[in-house]
Amino acid sequence: MKNGSLRALSPILVLVLLILSIGAPSQRVAAQSTCDWAQFVADVTVPDGTNFSAGATFAKTWRLKNIGSCTWTTGYSLVFSSGEKMGGPDSVPLPSSVAPGQTVDVTVNLTAPSTPGSYRGFWQLKNAAGALFGIGTTAAKPFWVSINVLRPFVTAYDFTADICSATWHYDGGPIPCPYNEAKKQYGYVLKFDNPTLEDGTSAGRPGLLTVPQDKYGGVIRGVYPDMDIFPGDHFQATIGCEGGAVGCYVTYRLEYMTANRQVYTIWKFNEKYDGRYVNIDVDLSSIAWRKKISLVLMISANGSATGDRALWVQPRLVRQVDTVPITPTPGPSPTPIPYPTTPPDKCTDRAKFVADVTIPDWTTFAPGTAFTKTWRLSNAGTCTWTTDYSLIFYNGNKMNGPDSVLIPASVAPGQTVDLSVNLTAPATSGSYLSFWILKNPKGKTFGVGSQYDTPIFAAIKVAGTPVATATSQSVLVVPTPTSTPIPPSNVYSNSKYGFTFTLPENSSSTVFSDNRARVSLPFTSGTNLTEKYLDVVVVDVLSPCRTTSFTNPAASSSNVAINGIDFLVETGTDSALGNTFDWKAYSTTRNNACISMNFVLHSANNGASPFDKAAESSVFDALMSSFRWMP
Repeated sequence: MKNGSLRALSPILVLVLLILSIGAPSQRVAAQSTCDWAQFVADVTVPDGTNFSAGATFAKTWRLKNIGSCTWTTGYSLVFSSGEKMGGPDSVPLPSSVAPGQTVDVTVNLTAPSTPGSYRGFWQLKNAAGALFGIGTTAAKPFWVSINVLRPFVTAYDFTADICSATWHYDGGPIPCPYNEAKKQYGYVLKFDNPTLEDGTSAGRPGLLTVPQDKYGGVIRGVYPDMDIFPGDHFQATIGCEGGAVGCYVTYRLEYMTANRQVYTIWKFNEKYDGRYVNIDVDLSSIAWRKKISLVLMISANGSATGDRALWVQPRLVRQVDTVPITPTPGPSPTPIPYPTTPPDKCTDRAKFVADVTIPDWTTFAPGTAFTKTWRLSNAGTCTWTTDYSLIFYNGNKMNGPDSVLIPASVAPGQTVDLSVNLTAPATSGSYLSFWILKNPKGKTFGVGSQYDTPIFAAIKVAGTPVATATSQSVLVVPTPTSTPIPPSNVYSNSKYGFTFTLPENSSSTVFSDNRARVSLPFTSGTNLTEKYLDVVVVDVLSPCRTTSFTNPAASSSNVAINGIDFLVETGTDSALGNTFDWKAYSTTRNNACISMNFVLHSANNGASPFDKAAESSVFDALMSSFRWMP
């Protein structure tokens, strides 16, 4: 470039340098103003809207990121800003230094207020010089803890007091209640007024000692009388092995049984003798819309049942009640909250279930199969669902799904939307329910049903062998979606042990595992017959091969050939507390496995007319005529 060109450009360069020199101080001011700046990352504990009982203590932990230019030293602190303090401290020092770009978990110990309602407390950070800062575009907004305090609970049902109102079973037959020493090998249940806990202390409350059948994988299950479950109901108990039962290793389950004897797990917990006990509080919201169901207490041995002695201390169904308002004592006026209360909603959020687009209820999958569940919902409220609305996991079995999924597009009132979640079938055979509900941008949940608070659900069965890879497909081809219900198959097949049979019309089956299935059979109403069912039980290497499902020995036995297969046929009767179980069992062997088809006629001493035993049992031989080996 020529020198003349440089001289011509020099005034321009001077002007540029002048502008840059003027801008420099403002840049320095901006840098200084963002020295202390936080970003909210996550609620590590106590998500917004968590429910607590009045006076409950809890620890709230936020995860924050330092997005400023200054290091937060231990001279910095978390401080209460406004709202409901919930018994918390004025400030808590940061646990460690946090350099720019790093994250830190900050925790404060709080107590739920004594009056039912919704509460929110605001918190900020304070630097070593005493200046407050927080999150948001201005680095000044507080973050918060938001909880609901529930109404007090009262005991609606005492499982200990009604110990023998339940029907107790081992893996295939009834267990006497009260305790019968002569039959204790099948498992038993006892009531203790003051049992000894794992840590050697006395419980100070009554409880149940449940001992499973004395065999590998033995179980005991108590099916309580039908009851209604209401929103807000909880199951509470203290659980653990009995003091001194050092070999105890069991799985606790709280289940419910429907009218057609299908059993679903609400909650489960593995317990091994370790000198500790656990207080449990199971929210029953997921089944609050179900009426006349039986709650079931179950214990199963993890291995040999020898030494398994499991306690349920004060197991109870608790229900929320309204409280009498307390006249407050006059005192100083509360400090005003600088953040205004959210105005009431001007529209309503309501949903209506339209269809299962994919995966009809009780579709069967192999263990570990990945699938996509899609529901079609209609916006039945007056608010438009924006893309800030989401579908969130609510209860049941999560099936490895996400915590939440955003609504894919805005949905105006009256419009429909398809919502999908990617799920994975559990690794263990059985029946599973996964409950999901909608949430608006304010964190309020809503759903379907008459009160628009019922979750939607995915219901599947898991059976067969695990899939080979994550991309393998289900053992069952999912039918093409249809607007009409898809009836269940009337053929039962056990691919592991290689047998099949045809179910009668209006019967239903529940698969518990490859070694156990229950088929509820139709029967004539108006008599003292309360249920008719088939228990399919497969026991590996059992010699001689005969039924193991009943307490009393067989009254008669004979041999019969059906479709070229030799069966041992046994009949007998079991009884417990006014209930009679007339049974007939067909047992045969294939590849060292003993397969027993156990038919049961369960009647009750309830004053109704006696049932026709010959007519009701005729289906047994008819069903067995369809029994065949699979190739």
